[in-house]
Amino acid sequence: MLPKQYSLRLYVPSDLGKDLGVVLDKNQSHYVATVMRREEGDKIGLFNGRDGEWLGHLQEVHKNHCLVHVTEQLRPQIDEPDIELLFAPVKKTQTAMIIQKATELGVASLQPIQTSRTNSERLRTDKMALQALEAAEQCERLNVPIIHGLIRLEQALSTLYPERTLIFCNERLTGESAVKTLSGLEKTEKWGIITGPEGGFSDEEIDLISSRPNTYPISLGPRILRAETAVIASLSLLQAFHGDWG
Repeated sequence: MLPKQYSLRLYVPSDLGKDLGVVLDKNQSHYVATVMRREEGDKIGLFNGRDGEWLGHLQEVHKNHCLVHVTEQLRPQIDEPDIELLFAPVKKTQTAMIIQKATELGVASLQPIQTSRTNSERLRTDKMALQALEAAEQCERLNVPIIHGLIRLEQALSTLYPERTLIFCNERLTGESAVKTLSGLEKTEKWGIITGPEGGFSDEEIDLISSRPNTYPISLGPRILRAETAVIASLSLLQAFHGDWG
């Protein structure tokens, strides 16, 4: 639930501080003036990923131009958990859900990966970035996750820092449960999760991922999950055991 001071929250690239003025861009101004029908004097929340969250008062409201007077800090900036999500894009609607839910669940960055079974439309990183921004505005996080362009699985694995602990969601895995595996891992500053496409990873890809040092396979239960469900389930587990839920 949003703080009582306001009912509208926006991300802005501008610096935020007491008595600064912020000019909203054309799209945001249209949203504020025409869609949300805000008026001069109304309060809105602002954040930029650097300066925390601030309360602002609308001084000028036009459909192409809005000016906000920044008055007080509501929350200081805090760091989100350093979680990188490597995921195989699926259909447009499901990929949008992955972006939205991963943002809500606190990932720092999202890396789409091309696998042998990746079957999706051409990715538009600009649209994905907008989906992440809108989700960040709604869920009250203080920054927006980074969206990377699509790269092949091999390249994604090779560019991961060795110290990043990678959780491999392997639908074919049997044996120890995710709960047992995650609870037995030491807490670290850098985490990663990798989930597969519709149809799962190929045998060669499973071997490649498993061969990476500091990688731990987990099963997400006895049922085959959709790609977007696997993302939600694995992020929830990681946040519960090693993230900021506690």
